[in-house]
This record gives sequence, C-alpha cells and structure tokens, in this order.
Amino acid sequence: MALSEHQPGEPAPNAGAYEELNVFGTPTGKVAVVSKDEEFPAAARGFTWRHLGEQSPAELRARAAEYRRMAQTAKTAAVMDSLLKLAERFDALAGQREQEERDRP
Repeated sequence: MALSEHQPGEPAPNAGAYEELNVFGTPTGKVAVVSKDEEFPAAARGFTWRHLGEQSPAELRARAAEYRRMAQTAKTAAVMDSLLKLAERFDALAGQREQEERDRP
C-alpha cells in the first residue's frame, strides 16, 4: 500500500473526495466524499481509498481519453459536450501537474 492510500474504517486525514482502489491499485469507479476524521467507508478486502487530488498526470490523461471514448457513443449532443468538457478539464489538470513536477527542485 502506498503512503497516500488509506484503509477502510480509518479516519480521513483531510476532507475531500476519495476514490476506491482495488487490490491492484486500479480505481473501481466508487468515490466517497468524507470530512476530516470521518471514517472511510467499508470496502472489499485489500481495497483502499486515495484522495482524488493525488492522481498522476498519466492517470488524468487516461481519464480524459476514457471520457472522449464515451463521448463518441453519447446519444445526445448535450451529453457529448459534457463528456468532452470533462476530458478537456482532465487534460488541463494533467498539464498543470506536469508543470508542477517540472518546477520542483
């Protein structure tokens, strides 16, 4: 388990949105919004929770690509536009994180 992953039932170190990771460290799609010191929800054995703000640029770009694929199958223009906007936001956040990593000494 990485230091940024948290066990179900332990108190959250900070308030925010956390994603559930399976035993391989892959996001399951479940997200929990918890307050500081609130216990993380129950999860299957070996599953953990990670703050959404700790995603790597590669993970963010993968999510952007996933939203673009979903947009191609959208049934309405509004849904397609929303998915493409999400993809743009994830790409922008990935770019921001990459820049922050380059700027670190």
